[in-house]
Amino acid sequence: MSRFPVLPPTYYHAHFTEMLAFVREVYATVLGEAEHAFIDAFETLSVEAQCLFIRMSNRKRPVFTVADLVYAEIGEVEWRLEELVETGFARPIGADDYRHWLDTLTRPMLEQMARDQGVAIQRQWSKAQLVHAVQTHIPFEAFAAGFSASTWVPGHRDTVGFLLYLYFGKLSDNLTAFTLRDLGVVSVRGQTAYQARFASREEALGGHLYTQALKSLKGATPEDYRRLAERVGDWPAAATPFVEDLRDRLMHDLGRFFERQKDGDRAIGFYAQSGLFESQERTIRLLHARGDVERVQGLLESMLDAPAHDEAFLFADDFYRRKFGKKRTSVFTDLLRDGEEIAADDLYRGLPELAAIHHYEAQGWTAHHVENGLWPALFGLLFWDELFEQPGALASGFDWMPQALKGNRFAALFPEAVAQRLKALEEGRAWPLIADTLARREGRENGVFGWWPGLGDLMRDFLSAASPAAVRDIVVALCADFQGLRDGFPDLMLIGPNGVKFIEVKGEGDQVRRHQLARLNLLRQAGFEAGILRVGFRPDPDQVYAVVDIETTGGQSAYERVTEIGAVKIRNGEIIDTWQSLINPERRIPPFITELTGISNEMVKDAPRFAEIADTFETFMKGAVFVAHNVNFDYGFLSAEYRRLERPFRYPKLCTVASMRRHFPGLAAYGLAPLSRHFGIELKNHHRALSDAMAAAELLKMVNEKRLSPLSPTGRGLG
Repeated sequence: MSRFPVLPPTYYHAHFTEMLAFVREVYATVLGEAEHAFIDAFETLSVEAQCLFIRMSNRKRPVFTVADLVYAEIGEVEWRLEELVETGFARPIGADDYRHWLDTLTRPMLEQMARDQGVAIQRQWSKAQLVHAVQTHIPFEAFAAGFSASTWVPGHRDTVGFLLYLYFGKLSDNLTAFTLRDLGVVSVRGQTAYQARFASREEALGGHLYTQALKSLKGATPEDYRRLAERVGDWPAAATPFVEDLRDRLMHDLGRFFERQKDGDRAIGFYAQSGLFESQERTIRLLHARGDVERVQGLLESMLDAPAHDEAFLFADDFYRRKFGKKRTSVFTDLLRDGEEIAADDLYRGLPELAAIHHYEAQGWTAHHVENGLWPALFGLLFWDELFEQPGALASGFDWMPQALKGNRFAALFPEAVAQRLKALEEGRAWPLIADTLARREGRENGVFGWWPGLGDLMRDFLSAASPAAVRDIVVALCADFQGLRDGFPDLMLIGPNGVKFIEVKGEGDQVRRHQLARLNLLRQAGFEAGILRVGFRPDPDQVYAVVDIETTGGQSAYERVTEIGAVKIRNGEIIDTWQSLINPERRIPPFITELTGISNEMVKDAPRFAEIADTFETFMKGAVFVAHNVNFDYGFLSAEYRRLERPFRYPKLCTVASMRRHFPGLAAYGLAPLSRHFGIELKNHHRALSDAMAAAELLKMVNEKRLSPLSPTGRGLG
């Protein structure tokens, strides 16, 4: 039996009419004559003709034969098609549809067609290049003559596309989202009222036009770029900041194309039509490469006098000082050099944040990997009601990002609420407000921040330790430009007796990005201590290891459970601690497992459940490398157990099987028992956790003698 509900045969008809009714109501002032005429005409069609039109419009292919339109719920397709043709909802294919038709063909079909018509093609061409060659060299009439059946296209494609754009706020050619909603695959936000995402018809039409143009450049040929570049100059000016942003992005993309084509003049021309900081940067770099020093200096001084944002100022300041102030290194390089440096064991390679957490925890800090989670969560929890509970907060049930954040309007829309929350932050009264939101709305999906286990505790601890004025200043910035500041924040937040500190972690070869530098500066200006930690990697003889072995009810971590954990902690080749516990798996242990391990249902019935030992085992593991024989088995099971508790489990790993193969090649077998026999390691009670962990610990000692040796050719490896 399917776990999904069964949809009625004409489910898509219900979805389409739902979309039309929504758009007609919410966008009454945005719809024009063309859209009203389409809706009125659609409603005069027979239901089966409506269904056929929707089927044609929902499919990705733009052209159809009658054979393509056979649906069980639509009878007498030829008659319905004739009805659509008579009313303008379908028509025979024409030369204007040629490119769309070619786009539906597969690459082999296009290649065969080109060969049949003697069109020269190259094997390395993209499909877009093949389509262009066929369209250029094979006339439409010759192409269409190769198809014996009559071919049709649905009408009103532009109108339907515009209506879908109004509903979803993005380009869409079907109503799959409605289907996924009805199947329970995606959730939606139910509201009593919705707010139009576009303030006027001009904004909606401009947004649709420029969004289509941006999409057309994905996979575009140079000829496509040039054709668009010729047309775009005649398009209407941007009516609103939303459309202006889209136009800026398009002009920047065209500028980048001409820069790649080594046409600097046209590149600079398009960059000049874009308000993006990135376009300003590219212009300055191109002009500097040409030697136009005076113009570059003037542009930089203008940016420094009136920077669009912190990132623009940082670029202009850095470039100006390096090029005109004889400064040889970048501010980014300086910041990396000034930051603290630590060395972590090679096994942390790829996990620099985890190495940093262990480093700071050893100093007495409480370290949290928050990155871009903390500040958006604080903002969302403080202003939940203004963001999500206002009438018309969202543009549709499928939207998650509040309309109030569009165009940096939030502070202007809710000045009293913003003033009240900022005062609460400054006076240290914000936590009760956040606790109230958590009690009412915890776990509700939204487009502002993600939930994670322990968010409430983290927020409480953060607010109690941080400077209220510093927190307030960051929230002020978020109220002014949430979208621009929602990412780039440092990886770690440290809480200690003297306050809060933020750290951006960089591993070997990592570079600080400009927006990360801007967030560090923002935090510093607010009064937080913030900096960069560089992590290097080398074999560390003082590293602590926890050699772990588990017993389970079976082999699949998604379904089976842990019955015993044994662990041995080692530093400098010496055992410094052990940990062992039977665990009640909360299910029956199969007889063959009992025969293998000796662990019976009777033995575990009074043992603690995993949730009851999770804290103590995590404490035992803190700061250690996770080691096991066939490490992914043990690590995978324990990760699954912690996931059931909605808790993370993340440690660097070392596998004694892989390590023994690497450092002691050529042995007959690498199972724990054969290796123990070969090297004379005591293994008294095989398949009991602590006994196996003790034996694996002896293997680890042998591996580390090789791995940590500076003379070993494999000493720098990961084991």
